[in-house]
Amino acid sequence: MLRLCHLDEMKNSTLYIFNPENDMALANGKPGYIPPAQIQQMRRELWWLPQWWAEEDDIVWNGEERLNLSDDTKILPWGWSPALRHQLKQAGVQESLLPSTEQLEHIRQLSHRQTAVTLLKELREQVPLDGHFAGSSTLCHTTEEVEDAISRYGEAILKSPWSSSGRGIVPSASLPPGGGGWVKRILRQQGGVVVEQRLHKVADFALEFWLNSKGGVEYRGLSLFYTNEKGAYLGNWVAPEEQKFQWLAQYIPPQWLVEIRHWWEERLSHYQYSGPVGIDMMLAQEGVCPCIEVNWRMTMGLVSCLVAEQGRYGRLVVEYIYGHYSAEVEAFGG
Repeated sequence: MLRLCHLDEMKNSTLYIFNPENDMALANGKPGYIPPAQIQQMRRELWWLPQWWAEEDDIVWNGEERLNLSDDTKILPWGWSPALRHQLKQAGVQESLLPSTEQLEHIRQLSHRQTAVTLLKELREQVPLDGHFAGSSTLCHTTEEVEDAISRYGEAILKSPWSSSGRGIVPSASLPPGGGGWVKRILRQQGGVVVEQRLHKVADFALEFWLNSKGGVEYRGLSLFYTNEKGAYLGNWVAPEEQKFQWLAQYIPPQWLVEIRHWWEERLSHYQYSGPVGIDMMLAQEGVCPCIEVNWRMTMGLVSCLVAEQGRYGRLVVEYIYGHYSAEVEAFGG
């Protein structure tokens, strides 16, 4: 199997945790957060997912057993939150292996959608790409600001500052003028609402990186993924990097992808953060949007890259069917 982190070689065992509720736990921000029943079910039924990339001496936690870890164990969850820190302490993990409350707050602030709003603006200003970039967004703090942003964009997507895949995302057309009760609730709970220009999507893609908090940024691969109409994740194309690159090159010049990747590598090197980062992007009829989301955690896109490195190709699918969750790589062809 593959060791997940290349930048920081880890000689000791690693504890892996699949906690898909991470984004919602960050939004809540409290140690005692309890996710919705369906997300709890996903964690119970897919806890084994990190076994795809864990090594023989590593531990994949089911979220229930007591843990007796050595002092040199590395903990790599799907994502960090105060709730996960609390769960691990309850399971017997020593304080020295856990991030501090200050570190967790830093991750929470990075995960706020303001980060994506700021970085999209910076990228578009610094890498013009002959005017073929698309996408614009703004963080609003009042209903009046929301109304103004919607009027400027015409068609818009409204997003809560913290939310998970497909949740906390609402098209402006489905809301009354100004966003109605949904906007007021998110403003009250999270202090802002992101209003994003609606683009006419051709395809979703992402760039996956690993940071080491010392300026080191490692590019881990290209992710070609697909979502439903609400933006919820459905699956990934698992293929060699060259094939994915060639597929995208049908739509945009390869040099553009290289320039975008290099900008992200340089920009991410300034962050005090250690772990995976996935940058969701979009090919749209209007052009290329180089920053839809910034995920400061593991992503299924990174999982698809790790699986491809093992020589397994096809389609990575996460499904909820007949009342249960499943995840598998379906091989292409006969």
